[in-house]
Amino acid sequence: MNTGTKRSARPIGAPYDGTVTTRRAIGYVRVSTDMQASEGISLEAQQAAIEQYCSLHGLKLVAICKDVLSGGKDQQPGLQDALRTLERSGDVLVVVKFDRLSRSIRHFCELYETYFKNGEKELVAIRESIRLDSALGRALISILLVFAQMEREATGERTREAIQHIRRSGYHFGKAPYGKKTIPAPDNPRMKVLVDDEGELAVIAQLKAWAAEGIGISEMAKRLNAAGAPPPQGPRWTKSLIYNLRLRLSHIQPRPLNDRPYSDDEVKARMVELRKRGHTQAQIASILNELGFIPLKGRRFTESSVRKLLVRCRETQLLTPRRFLEAMLERMRQEHEAAGHDEPFKRPGFPTLAKVLTDAGYCTPKGRAHWWPAQVQQLLEGRFDPYYGTRSASSPSL
Repeated sequence: MNTGTKRSARPIGAPYDGTVTTRRAIGYVRVSTDMQASEGISLEAQQAAIEQYCSLHGLKLVAICKDVLSGGKDQQPGLQDALRTLERSGDVLVVVKFDRLSRSIRHFCELYETYFKNGEKELVAIRESIRLDSALGRALISILLVFAQMEREATGERTREAIQHIRRSGYHFGKAPYGKKTIPAPDNPRMKVLVDDEGELAVIAQLKAWAAEGIGISEMAKRLNAAGAPPPQGPRWTKSLIYNLRLRLSHIQPRPLNDRPYSDDEVKARMVELRKRGHTQAQIASILNELGFIPLKGRRFTESSVRKLLVRCRETQLLTPRRFLEAMLERMRQEHEAAGHDEPFKRPGFPTLAKVLTDAGYCTPKGRAHWWPAQVQQLLEGRFDPYYGTRSASSPSL
């Protein structure tokens, strides 16, 4: 038997049509910040294993993305790069172990539902040798992830207990607050204790004196930068840095929260609707102010405050399916009119809108992932409003 022949790049179970196309693979490797290069799990070892796997199975490895952080974090920049590359030009995402992808069951399930459930993209874990295209494979993955999440949580518990023991013993753990510095403990050089930092205390005293003179924090930052005083973090003193420092030192009181009859999520939902209708961030701020909305802090919405809120918005969490479709259709109508078409705008059919809702990740009132055209018709007629609720009943109307 000739062992040197490469395996076919054709997916298992796919019909043979006489042609073989090379499948494109994206590798993903991760280690936590404190993980040692043991058990062959270092970045280099993971990368070598992925390269070898792709070579043996006839996959073209187009990229390897890396992360050095905990697998419990939802926001992993290397993983996001890998998934974007997979969506654009890849067929297979290859990892050494499933817990390299995530140690959170919830996070892994979200990844699976979003990128791999429909079968167009494949996920391969080299060591487990488990495929996700069968019920048995998915069940085994759930078991593995339970133990991975348990180990991550146990590690966190051990770390917290160690930190509490250090602090109960009279030592300091972590970054020293501004105005203090750490030195080795006289009775245990391996531990640290806090002492005054005269230079930083002088800066604090100067800030207090300037505040008594009525000098604003912008001018304070300018003077400290001109004097070359090192800031607590970053290269320069800024307004927010001085404000947060004075707040921590109790030199000032935090800004009071506005008493509003609506929540921040309701405000974000309005912002998302307005954005889907084609309004700019400056226009959104102006519309919200005209309608009587006020921010949680401050007196009026600004382009900057709208931008900061929109960055953290997920449309499917803020808008009901009906409001999501209505905002999208309004945006399409405006674009149709702006393009100068002679014929009036024609709404897409219910089958198309059903696919839009399915792709967006909305569930039907029965909890199903797939929408039918008749359900979309009932949705737009308002028959499902009691189920999804109206998140803006108490806020001004758009």
